[in-house]
Amino acid sequence: MTKPSLKDLEKEASAKADPGEALALLRRNLSEDPRKAARSLLRRYERRVEKRMKESARLEVLWRYERGAQEKGARSVAGIDEAGRGPLVGPVVAAAVILPRDADLPGLDDSKKLTAQNRERLHDAIRGLAEGVGVGQASAREIDEHNIYRASQLAMERAVAALPRPPDHLLLDAMRLPSCSHIPQDRIVHGDALSASVAAASIVAKVTRDRLLLELDAKFPMYGFARHKGYGTAEHLEALRLHGPCPEHRRSFGPVAAVVGGVPDGAGFDYWKGRIEAAADPEALEEAGRMIRVVGRKKMDPEDVQRLRDLYRKKREELS
Repeated sequence: MTKPSLKDLEKEASAKADPGEALALLRRNLSEDPRKAARSLLRRYERRVEKRMKESARLEVLWRYERGAQEKGARSVAGIDEAGRGPLVGPVVAAAVILPRDADLPGLDDSKKLTAQNRERLHDAIRGLAEGVGVGQASAREIDEHNIYRASQLAMERAVAALPRPPDHLLLDAMRLPSCSHIPQDRIVHGDALSASVAAASIVAKVTRDRLLLELDAKFPMYGFARHKGYGTAEHLEALRLHGPCPEHRRSFGPVAAVVGGVPDGAGFDYWKGRIEAAADPEALEEAGRMIRVVGRKKMDPEDVQRLRDLYRKKREELS
């Protein structure tokens, strides 16, 4: 009986959905084949199956928090994560994702560990498989008004509210949502690397925000948002110095605040002491104090920071 050619065997193996079945087929036909090409083909499929088994085991571990919530009676478990805490521009974006129990998402992981191409691929797969996806934002103005932590909470709360149905359990990456206190919540440190639905949410949030930055790049091309996504790169900081901030810059963030406030490079204790002493009213003094918090204290010794606090209190008493 004539054996099939290696080309035909590989074609037949490639047509099988289960890599284990493909490997079994090749072993039946090639385990005693002395040809170098046959041994190479068999080894290649053995490595492929080993890789698939490792990935399956990794994904199985990713579901442990979802299974734990389901064992407690939860029927709809939402993973929540945000993207965009660190950049100097644009909103912070959050996503809430409810995955079905049988969701098959090879490569699912923390968005920060994935290439842009894999994030886009998984984003589309998640959108296609999920039982619910909600996205929320908090604007740069809200970040400045509150702080980045509270703004992240707001974005997450809005993402939960945007789900097509209310979840009955939340999995979050190291945060809690006060406005959702009626829903059981698991606070998971590094949740985007440990929970399937939180990882999915991290991907949706990251891809959504990156797309928003492409839109901002079209409006404000001088900053290079498409390349650095708003982070404080050398290119971005130089553009800030040349052009000043755009309406979407976060003015409470140090590098932006320094440009807005006209703070010279290397400003130290004497400069900030002068700003406090020159304040003619409580509003000007409060602005000087805010600038010291977000810009000045990072470049000063703790003793100098304490001296400025004392001067600030004394000046506030004088103005009041």
